[in-house]
Amino acid sequence: MEIKHEFIKIEKERFVMFMDALMAIVMTIMVLEIKIPEVENLTDEGLQKELHKAVTPLIGFFVSFGTLTMLWFSHHDLMRDIKGITKQFALLNFLWIIVIALLPFSTALGWGYSKSSLAVFIYALNVFLVSMGFGVLFRFAVAKKLMPVMPSQYNRAKQSVALSGIALLAIAMFLSFVNPGVSLFITALVPLAHTMLTVFAYKFKS
Repeated sequence: MEIKHEFIKIEKERFVMFMDALMAIVMTIMVLEIKIPEVENLTDEGLQKELHKAVTPLIGFFVSFGTLTMLWFSHHDLMRDIKGITKQFALLNFLWIIVIALLPFSTALGWGYSKSSLAVFIYALNVFLVSMGFGVLFRFAVAKKLMPVMPSQYNRAKQSVALSGIALLAIAMFLSFVNPGVSLFITALVPLAHTMLTVFAYKFKS
């Protein structure tokens, strides 16, 4: 039984470092999506016009970079509480990373074509799946007793923040076919709200 238990275990420190590296790669790819405007006849007026077109995609980059930052913080907190890593849990993390790796594409699509309902829907769906994926990681860790469960106001506040964010993203997906601009705003609001409420939630930590 001990041999079987050791077989399914993975070194925690090595796993966390690898996950951090994958997240950093995704963030780097997002930066590469920012293109220098191409102007045939370079003038201040022409450059200003092209830069104006790049404003919306640039906002999308900052929003998604903030989203990835919050995901890293959340994953860091999860890994800090987890006492051991199993291969099943690692596999779920890699599936989660696959969804995260699509963010550079969906960000460029949604914010680059911000008036397209389908483009905005794909972006909101991607962020929704990323949030849901983290919820699956947390629930799996609790169910398999990979981490201690300590009921407190702090943990309840964190769960309320997470559920509220998922609900807002679900609303954003439906609104993308009604008002793409509002959908983008809601999708951008989630990581900001998550940051503020999570910081506020620390006041209840016990």
